[in-house]
Amino acid sequence: MRISGRLACAALLAGSLGSTAFGGDLMSYYALALKNDPQLGGAKFETDASKEALKQAWGGVSPHLNFEFDYGYTRQDIRSSDNKVYGTGTTNYGSWQYSFTVAQPLFNYQSFLSIDQARSTISRSEMELEKARQDLILRVAEGYLNVILAQDKVAVSKAQTAALELHHTVAKARTERGAAPITDLYDTEARLAAVQAEQIEAENFLKDTSQALREIVGTDDIQVKRLKGEIRMVSPAPDNSAAWLATTRNRNPDIQILRQKTEISGTEVDRQKAGHYPTLDLQGDYIVKDTQGTLFGGGSNTATYDVLLKFNLPLYQGGTTASKVRETSSLHKSALMALERQMRASERKTLSAFNEIQASISRTAAMKKSIDSQKLVVEAKTEGFKSGLYISLAVLDAEQDLYKYEKEYSEARNNYLLNFVRLNHAVGTLGEEHVRLVNSLLE
Repeated sequence: MRISGRLACAALLAGSLGSTAFGGDLMSYYALALKNDPQLGGAKFETDASKEALKQAWGGVSPHLNFEFDYGYTRQDIRSSDNKVYGTGTTNYGSWQYSFTVAQPLFNYQSFLSIDQARSTISRSEMELEKARQDLILRVAEGYLNVILAQDKVAVSKAQTAALELHHTVAKARTERGAAPITDLYDTEARLAAVQAEQIEAENFLKDTSQALREIVGTDDIQVKRLKGEIRMVSPAPDNSAAWLATTRNRNPDIQILRQKTEISGTEVDRQKAGHYPTLDLQGDYIVKDTQGTLFGGGSNTATYDVLLKFNLPLYQGGTTASKVRETSSLHKSALMALERQMRASERKTLSAFNEIQASISRTAAMKKSIDSQKLVVEAKTEGFKSGLYISLAVLDAEQDLYKYEKEYSEARNNYLLNFVRLNHAVGTLGEEHVRLVNSLLE
């Protein structure tokens, strides 16, 4: 093959190059992530721990049973006494006592509020677990698609480097024959150095994205499939940003978690206020005491039964209760501000993803047309170069435009899928069905 023909062949490589590595699909990596991701695993344990809060809260209004046992040893030396009842001399005796106490809180408003608070805490932890699941899907999808994009960039960079190396060979040969100015050689050398640097950057990007996916799924062997040559791109349904915003406000996990947090903090304000309220407990005591000696010289064995109704009214606790009320009130207001801030941020993410999907559809279609047209331009200029109509730099410029369109086409397709996942994540509807849908677009 002549050099000019090899140039044309190298220039058209970008149109057919994609990811050169084939491996597991997105569903297989998602399954690995479900098993190995430490963030999701930690969220599951936190949810299990939060369920204990309700059991602990019920403990505040449930009966309490205590058992105590005491044993004592006494050595008594009566040296003198004006009381004729007491004798003189040394006495040694032991004594023991055990008791059962049963207490049933009848009224403790703080404990009742703690039960409501614990229920809200469980709801929040379950929502946090759901958020962790959706975050995992987003991280896996982003990681997988980023590896595909990185591989596409490496493939295009390699093709671009190969084409420029051929151009450099042609320019060097023509310069040596005096058929081309030395500036053509310098130009190709400069461009080749720049493209080689870009290739190094692309390879480093591939290493970084592969490591990011490895961090999530917990496996060292990262080999992904590439996207199909043609993927169907459709606008979000409904094609109405207001509808997506409404769903975000109602279903976004971050918003739901902060709503639960404001509810918990509001209950905490009421719980601290209840520190001023009285408490009422019913208590029963059974005490058995055996003393093997006394000051009078004889022992005794007694059993005592007591039933008590204990009423407690806090009058003044050094200002602690009032301070806690002010503290929790401020924290409740802070939680409300955090909720408003999160709503605005989530709405922005929703709109951004919605608009990016529309832009990616248009961008992909435009880049596809540009690639098809630019291939014809490269072919025409290559033929013109053979006949002397164009200089080699004209072919080189046309090829560089083709590589640029290839990269932008790859990015636009990836952005479409990424923002499809991000939109459903922003509104709180991201699930395994979306993973399957993206997975169906892989070869």
